[in-house]
Amino acid sequence: MDNLRLKILSRREESNNENRSICYLCEGNLEDYVNSIPDRYREYDIQRGIVKNNSYLEKLTDTILKKQYIPSIVLVTENLEIENNHVIVTDFKILDGLQRSYRIKLVYNAYKLYLEKIQGNQKDEIERKTKFKLSRELKTELEEKNTTISYLWNIIEFYREKDVDRTVFRDFIQWFEIWDNLNKNEQINKMLLLNAGHKSMDMKHQLELLFLNIISDDYLNDFIRSKDTGATYFYKNKEEGQLHLSHVISALIAFDKCEPILLNQKYLQELHENIDIEFEKIKILFQDNNLEKFIVFFKNLDEIINSQYQKVGLEWIGRESILIGMFASFGKYFKSKFNNDINFLEVCFNEILEKLEANLQNLKIDEFNEAKENVNIAKVNIGDLFKYSTYYFFCQLLMNNRENNNWKIIFKMSKSEIKNECN
Repeated sequence: MDNLRLKILSRREESNNENRSICYLCEGNLEDYVNSIPDRYREYDIQRGIVKNNSYLEKLTDTILKKQYIPSIVLVTENLEIENNHVIVTDFKILDGLQRSYRIKLVYNAYKLYLEKIQGNQKDEIERKTKFKLSRELKTELEEKNTTISYLWNIIEFYREKDVDRTVFRDFIQWFEIWDNLNKNEQINKMLLLNAGHKSMDMKHQLELLFLNIISDDYLNDFIRSKDTGATYFYKNKEEGQLHLSHVISALIAFDKCEPILLNQKYLQELHENIDIEFEKIKILFQDNNLEKFIVFFKNLDEIINSQYQKVGLEWIGRESILIGMFASFGKYFKSKFNNDINFLEVCFNEILEKLEANLQNLKIDEFNEAKENVNIAKVNIGDLFKYSTYYFFCQLLMNNRENNNWKIIFKMSKSEIKNECN
């Protein structure tokens, strides 16, 4: 990985109570940029994952080869030097432009392979071959170069019967915004702002971003992230002890509010706008000692349910809507019996686990799934149904010691009925 040297075009400063950050508007070339991208550039914790299908981005090969405009790429760094009106960046993270950067690397790698293959008089020879034949002949080299036949073929087609521009990446002028000394909170705020006009960011990824500031980095490895694994894949393939970060955050919010929450764009917008107030109320649950207790509790729930119901049980508890309903009732129990005294959090969890373990046969997850199959999803919001049904079941079990509940009957209850009986 090379250092990235960029010419400064302009700069601006931002200050708040915590620190002063500087943004440099710079220009450089794509070849220097590609060669400076850190090996772990896709592991930046606040970035979303790579979007595999995007028609605009798939045309990036032609954009580069024609030297057309690519929107500026936004980087953050803590390793920056100023020298003769240039910034020298030794390491950075991609705040905005991950999708572009990922594809630019693929195009560049394919371009380098193309230049290797047309040495001498081999350009005509490679143009005579079909895409399929090339993909077979160059399979190993494409893998070694970390690119695909699609990008290589785009380059072959572009230069068919044309002179090859061997310095296109070196001559391609690209603009960059380099943020120096931008703290994590501001990185997240700018990430959300930069994505406001793009294809909608996954709501679960937005939720994770909003809470990354109050979750210690020491705990992030305990979770599966939404940018890596979607919710549907997660619950269908969940293993005992696996935790999805956005599900855990949703469950803890429901625990705090003592009722099922509706996770939609409006809710996230309100949460973002009132973030300081909301965090002040809930951040105690995310502090290290308490978050550790929640993580242990989640894993104990997994173990108990898996002991009785195996895969069908893990799929059930792997649904976000189920966790929201469960933890809304757990929060209500914690508030009513322990008056939200955080010192009794572990005691509360132990009591819940004891009651659940004693009533595992009454959970009847198979009956839950049978009742689910008879629901008309055209008339019912299935997520709300799962949340409120589960909320009702555990409220009755924990608050009223009602052990033998019937899922078919619960599924027919309205939200207002459930709320009235659970208050």
